[in-house]
Amino acid sequence: MPEFCEKCGAIMQVKQKTKKFIIYVCPICGWEKKVLLSGNNPNEFKAVALAMNVEKNRTSSEVIDESKMKPKGVLVDKICPKCGHSKAYVVILQTRAADEPPTRIYRCEKCGYTWREYS
Repeated sequence: MPEFCEKCGAIMQVKQKTKKFIIYVCPICGWEKKVLLSGNNPNEFKAVALAMNVEKNRTSSEVIDESKMKPKGVLVDKICPKCGHSKAYVVILQTRAADEPPTRIYRCEKCGYTWREYS
């Protein structure tokens, strides 16, 4: 039976297993949980579980410059309602029920303004 992390909800992995206990560790946030086994059956757990938090030393400071990203969608002839530019990227998504027409999301090539059109 899988154990789930109490902090982030991810499925935990077995770090250490003995006849008396199992230590689980979360691969996402590092949360550790020690579960005591009862009796001779390793599948039976006691109701009491000891848990501890082990913080991973992760530092992540990433800045994403949207101007260097590739634009998503196909470039089409569409007039931007904000700046009047004649080209925009379009992405077509099914945002509503399958029996309804898709939603077209436009992003102006010049100013980056985004708008939607429903058929």
